[in-house]
Amino acid sequence: MATQATFYDRFEAAAEPGLGAQHSARRGKADPYRLRPLPNEDIYFYRKAIDNSRVVRQADPQARARCWRWIATTSAGTLLLLALLWPNVYGMLAGYQIESLKDKQQSFLAERAELEVAEARLLSPERLEKMAQTQEFIDPAPEQVVFLHPQADGSLALNAPSK
Repeated sequence: MATQATFYDRFEAAAEPGLGAQHSARRGKADPYRLRPLPNEDIYFYRKAIDNSRVVRQADPQARARCWRWIATTSAGTLLLLALLWPNVYGMLAGYQIESLKDKQQSFLAERAELEVAEARLLSPERLEKMAQTQEFIDPAPEQVVFLHPQADGSLALNAPSK
């Protein structure tokens, strides 16, 4: 597909009879390493330096009021949005807290059950009898039992009524 420049170039070469042969010969022997012309290659951009250091901006008395009105409006909108979202957020956080407390309760109940099983194992009569035999705690004979009859002297430690 030809560009517009090459399309018009054909008409120029045909219009001038002497250039047509040279142009076609030049076209046939083109340098293979030369790039084809890029579109808009003849457009140049210049940068002009502008000094605005002496320019002073005029004060706008309404700009300050507009700025404060904008700040107040956005603050009020933010507070309204927070007020509308706060119950949902609070309910969600409370739900998380309730679930964590339920998990703690389950772990405490499991620990309590383990402790009750350990206590029952330690206080079982078979284990106590084995410990008594290994530590030589034997039941006393009936004649070794001494019954104390406290005297009613009014001491508070005994607190036994007199007969």
